[in-house]
Amino acid sequence: MPAKRGYRSGYGRLLKDARFEALLWTQCLGTIVFVCVLKSVAVGPLFAIPFLLFAGYSGYLADRFSKTRVIQIAAITLMGVTALMSGRIELLFLVAQASLFSPAKYGILPEMLTAAQITRANGLLQLTTVAAVLIGNFLYPRTGLVILGITIAGSLTSLGIRKVPAARPTESFHWNPLHEIIEGARDLRSRKSFALSVCGISWFWFVLTFFLLTQSLTGAHLVALAGGFGLGSIAAGALSGDYIELGLVPAGLALMGIFSGIYWIEPRAIPSLVAIGCGGGVFVVPLNAYLQRKAPAATKGRILATNNFANILASGVMWILMWILHGRIDDSVVILIASVMMLLASVVLTIQIPETVVRFILWCVAMTLFRIRLEGRENIPRTGGALLVSNHISYADAVLVGCTTRLRTVHFLMWQPIFDVPAANYFFRLLQAIPIDATSPKSTVRALRAAREQLQRGELVGIFPEGSISRTGEIERFERGFEKILQGNGAPVIPIHIDGLYGHPFSCKRGSPFRSWEKLWRPIVTVRVGTPIHGSPTGVELRRSVVNLSPNQAMSRTPGL
Repeated sequence: MPAKRGYRSGYGRLLKDARFEALLWTQCLGTIVFVCVLKSVAVGPLFAIPFLLFAGYSGYLADRFSKTRVIQIAAITLMGVTALMSGRIELLFLVAQASLFSPAKYGILPEMLTAAQITRANGLLQLTTVAAVLIGNFLYPRTGLVILGITIAGSLTSLGIRKVPAARPTESFHWNPLHEIIEGARDLRSRKSFALSVCGISWFWFVLTFFLLTQSLTGAHLVALAGGFGLGSIAAGALSGDYIELGLVPAGLALMGIFSGIYWIEPRAIPSLVAIGCGGGVFVVPLNAYLQRKAPAATKGRILATNNFANILASGVMWILMWILHGRIDDSVVILIASVMMLLASVVLTIQIPETVVRFILWCVAMTLFRIRLEGRENIPRTGGALLVSNHISYADAVLVGCTTRLRTVHFLMWQPIFDVPAANYFFRLLQAIPIDATSPKSTVRALRAAREQLQRGELVGIFPEGSISRTGEIERFERGFEKILQGNGAPVIPIHIDGLYGHPFSCKRGSPFRSWEKLWRPIVTVRVGTPIHGSPTGVELRRSVVNLSPNQAMSRTPGL
């Protein structure tokens, strides 16, 4: 059943993975101890120095050796730091082991988990980190044997982390602490998407540092901010599902901007801080997941270390700015400026990735209006061209077919009058729909040729071969236009069957839409994706493949089909 497939890649399945659970416990316990050690030395912005100095080395180690071994050594080193801790500022540099932990901790996720679990894993890591910070603040006065016991427990749990091979076992060591960072910066410069991700994550830490340093925030307010961030992180994993949903990024940024403005109007409002933190989790989790998943395996540690360097640098810059501006400018002014900047940045991001944002919005709308069950979505190819052929039961069918693949855009052939609707034409053009005017043979030929060219470029093309929405709920005769699209490219055909919408206002029961209201409130809609068909199927064969996906396999009563 589809529900079980979703469960296998969901939070429940992830938390049953003992190897991943060991990683969660190790980083959680290590963070608790790190917070206690950091608070005991109380050196302000100087905490950033060891992270900046050792960031490059941490990237080298994460690539040169097994990330599992790096994590285990970092956990054991932390035990030694705790045992030696005497409150002297020099010992803060021993906390540099924490910087060794981060690239290995995040870089190991794509190596020990499937791609479908990456975003959820990030959500859980962020949630447990927030919980560990809060626990560390609570335990801080209770140093000594309690904290040493926690470090020993963290060292033991690290032994359960899945062993992964080294990415670059022959990489030479460089004494220059900035060597890996400089190389990582060059990698970022050559990959704009990576650079934007690092900038986004660093901006998050820049803003978060400001809120943490705001004088008006009490312990309860900080807990609200942290709790909201944990909730947002989990929500980002849930909304992303088995994908890395970058459409969440501008949404999270907008949420932070809106509620920062509300917080400026009504200072010390705890719900606003929860919403700001939630927006932060929604914003940063997909960016972290994207960087981990897309960074080349051989240089993943280097790129993640460069990201850490930029994050710490951003936090340090904010710390210095707050020190310079202390007494010269009110915190509320900074909050207002940050709110405006975040709102503007969310608009800019939306303009940069409009197609991704629109796809995500359509998915959210579909999930709100319907209870969608997807079966066989693994049959949609992640790369290469394919023709998606579906029955046509409602005006929502294109969105439902699009929900089968959140990674790729499906270029649908669309009836010209609908394509030209003023309120929707921008979005249809954005999603590169292909208008077709059935009354004009020339327009039809142009549309079919455009669809064939999209297939040849390795894109997904969607078509409803019935030519119109079914008035009876049964699958009508398939027209031959799909054969013209397939000519000469060898792309597979993916049959799709949509069930459960006949009788909804979007369907044409009784002849026209919005005349039937039988299934208005979130009907269960099942979208079944069949196995790819290679070759050149006829209309009758293809229609039979779609019909066979129906649970009752009821053939149409139309004669000759």
